[in-house]
Amino acid sequence: MLRPDTIILDLEDSLPSSEKASGRQMVRSWLNEADLWPADGPEVCVRINPLGTEHWREDVDAVLSGTAHPPTVLMVPKVAHGDDLTFLGDVVGEVEKAAGLEVGQTKFIPIATEVPEAVFNLRSIATAPRVTAMTWGCEDLSAEIMASRTKKKDGTYLDVFRLVRSMTLLAAKSANVQAIDGPFTDLNDMKALAEECGEARDSGFDGKLSIHPNQIAAINKVFTPSWKELAEASEMIKAFEDNAGKGALRFKGQMVDEPHVKRAKALLARGHGVEAPVAKPVAEARASASDDVVRHGKWFDELYEGLVIRHALTRTVTETDNILFTTMSLNPAALHLDYEQAAATEFGKPLVNSMFTIALVVGISVLESTHGTTIANLGFDQVIFPKPLFYGDTIKVETEVISARASKSRPTQGIVVFEHRAFNQKGDLVCKARRNALMRRNPSKM
Repeated sequence: MLRPDTIILDLEDSLPSSEKASGRQMVRSWLNEADLWPADGPEVCVRINPLGTEHWREDVDAVLSGTAHPPTVLMVPKVAHGDDLTFLGDVVGEVEKAAGLEVGQTKFIPIATEVPEAVFNLRSIATAPRVTAMTWGCEDLSAEIMASRTKKKDGTYLDVFRLVRSMTLLAAKSANVQAIDGPFTDLNDMKALAEECGEARDSGFDGKLSIHPNQIAAINKVFTPSWKELAEASEMIKAFEDNAGKGALRFKGQMVDEPHVKRAKALLARGHGVEAPVAKPVAEARASASDDVVRHGKWFDELYEGLVIRHALTRTVTETDNILFTTMSLNPAALHLDYEQAAATEFGKPLVNSMFTIALVVGISVLESTHGTTIANLGFDQVIFPKPLFYGDTIKVETEVISARASKSRPTQGIVVFEHRAFNQKGDLVCKARRNALMRRNPSKM
């Protein structure tokens, strides 16, 4: 099911001049169809024709006067200055009053960069009455400035369009209104769409325009926070509050201060309505499983992308652990065994064997993740050791499910990518490794 936040009915570029009147009547008919606009449905927006053309006033009258479901938002193209929106607001107010609507209920989303002069007036546009969000456009602007294209061969915007995009974002944020990124026009390149959405979200945009229904799911996936992100944001806020105003603190190996907490609160606001994934009931699965399988881990069916397991077991590493593992694996490195030589290194003392570290990390994780339900370890990748591990360090481990997919050739099994992360007693990340495993499905669920 498509779940757009807003549906935009277009009276501008979608219609040639000869069809403006018929298009307007079609939109008016749609606005009178109660079944099209349920109370819990998406917001309805109409893009009117630019101010100064012969059609814009007819658009306003048609969609706001005598319609059962008048739009809550008007998208306004080719805005040049905030005064344009002030003027439009006065006209819309008169129409609202005559139609028996609450004056001021209709909000505006200006397309703020379609004419060159608008770029120098973005602040006035963002702060104009009724503006609830801003977006930007480059196709009309490219025609105005005689640009032959808008993007480089690698798919990134040319500098002039990168500039106006960033300025629109900053103007919107300075006025405390939403910043909506412009549309992605290549309908066949979903990978590039996802990449542009990710870059837009990372930059601070609150959403993105879609020009085809096939793009909606990809856009929603990027701009809707995952349950993992929301849970971590809540955890960060609580940790900061528990710190009782003492300033910056260490959180999962990173320094966190006020700006991080502000972003976390904004993320929670954006994720309002995102429900926590519900794992399959473990007790039920165990009761129905074969009695000859001793199992403490999770079935493939219980593992979903974003699940984080914070393991109860912890382990303090001893010198005996390190020496025994190192000698048994025939590792002659003096850094692990010789205090005098280790003292001359940047670490100043013996370093715990990294192969022991990863073995210990996986071992701690097994009981609550794959014990009794794994068939085969398919290998490791992306193994890193960001901080050294020393004798006496105590590590705790968390495991995140990066992906889980059913096996195409083995219907009773699935392939899971786990990411194991180990932290020392200071909260420093000392090991991160991705492990691929072939997992059993719950027999009672097949």
